[in-house]
Amino acid sequence: MKIKIKYILYAVVLVIALALILNFFVLNHAKQSKYLSVGETAPNYTFQLANGSTESLNSYQGKPIILWFVATWCSSCAQGNAAVADNLAFFKEHNVKILELEQYDDLGTAGMPISQFISEYGNNNTYVTGGIASYNMTLAYNTPPELQLDIYYLISPTGKILYVGEGIANGIGNLENIISKDGL
Repeated sequence: MKIKIKYILYAVVLVIALALILNFFVLNHAKQSKYLSVGETAPNYTFQLANGSTESLNSYQGKPIILWFVATWCSSCAQGNAAVADNLAFFKEHNVKILELEQYDDLGTAGMPISQFISEYGNNNTYVTGGIASYNMTLAYNTPPELQLDIYYLISPTGKILYVGEGIANGIGNLENIISKDGL
């Protein structure tokens, strides 16, 4: 009987130790690094455009871009498309290209195709380039455990992250201020 209790206690201690290690090294790291930081170089990934071709983020170097990750079933993302469409003149004037990417597998919930989503909620604008992010790109720009539906990055012509935000519809004024201030 004493031996059984001893082994049970060892097992309990082992489980607690593993849980603490998992929390410290994995979950704690994810909490600390929710998004990439301003000043970092935007990691290069390939993604599929809505027309089926493949492109890499590095192909946009030399011009400022808004790299925007959406879920096509997300209402704030739909509102973001309308806000971007309402402010297209500003982005065109500052030569800021908008790359709107559906997050990998639409974050596990079925939505409409990205081209339809942009067309339906973005007033059919052609200035926004739509595509689909790979699994690795989605994870790099939208760190678990709490994946956001509507996250965007302003990236300089040299590939540096200038601004990170959530909910582009509500943050478009801040975004425009940063673009104006940085002379983009």
